[in-house]
Amino acid sequence: QMSSTPSIVRGATTADEPQLWELLRQMWDENGLFPMSETKVQFYLDRVLRPETVAAEDTGPRGIVGVIGPSSYLEGVIMLILAPVWYSTTISLQDCVNYVREDCRSSNHAKALISYSKFMTDEIRKTDPSFKLMVGVVSTVRTQPKVRLYRRQLAEIGAIFLYPHEGANLP
Repeated sequence: QMSSTPSIVRGATTADEPQLWELLRQMWDENGLFPMSETKVQFYLDRVLRPETVAAEDTGPRGIVGVIGPSSYLEGVIMLILAPVWYSTTISLQDCVNYVREDCRSSNHAKALISYSKFMTDEIRKTDPSFKLMVGVVSTVRTQPKVRLYRRQLAEIGAIFLYPHEGANLP
């Protein structure tokens, strides 16, 4: 199926969950470096899709999910988590997933998902001017084109390396 959906990101709802699982499994099949824990993935999905169920005193991850397409056939997803880096208590927005379904990659969905993450960051920056977004590319398929896309949209501040690389399905 070729994408006919406009590259417009909307907030995910619980109705999107079956298709979110479909996309997350596809992303893992394509780029997963470690075994997928469906229990852990569900933990994150529950927290970002049902934030009202997270107790106020709970300091675990929170976040948002943006999707492209109808609940019956999602074409892209970005999951962003509010979390500090290991050496700080300052919260930033960090991506867990940014994925476009393979048959929809000739669209502008990937750019739209990055723009969505920047828009959400800018919304938070209205009340917290020092707030930052940190995203990255961890991929074993078409890595360089993805990195070039990110370089056009964001400031590059590093790289990721893997050892040992045996069995990692590297390009």
